[in-house]
Amino acid sequence: MEEVIERVNQVIEPIANERKYYVVDVTYRREGGKLLLRIILDKEGGIAIDECSRLNNELGELLDKENLIEEPYTLEVSSPGLDRGLKTDRDFAWAAGKKVKISTYAPLDGKNVFRGTLLGLGDGTIVVEENGISTEIPRDKISKARLNEAMI
Repeated sequence: MEEVIERVNQVIEPIANERKYYVVDVTYRREGGKLLLRIILDKEGGIAIDECSRLNNELGELLDKENLIEEPYTLEVSSPGLDRGLKTDRDFAWAAGKKVKISTYAPLDGKNVFRGTLLGLGDGTIVVEENGISTEIPRDKISKARLNEAMI
């Protein structure tokens, strides 16, 4: 499955870059007994549903032409949404100044859920301000990180 994801990324990255989109995530897995290839794209100012639909058709044709996936699959192209996941340095840098919800594998300072403003990204850490208190969270301790626009 990882090999398919890597090959799909190689095909779609140049197209995304040319059109000023960036690839947030690509997943390929079995859901409900069927194979699903999910491509999540975004751009400055956000991506509209009609753009996702158009890209779904264009990328679907391209991926079929490249014959990267031999088994029948469903392609889903979407935006990251308001509660988008944060995984990469690029995601965290983009989310600086925004409201986030961070969960950790084990408690830090007696907590393992932090809701606040992402202040920044350090060397292997992120900094979240919650109720006027800043907490530095090691990236390898984060189990889940999401935008939390509902806090606004």
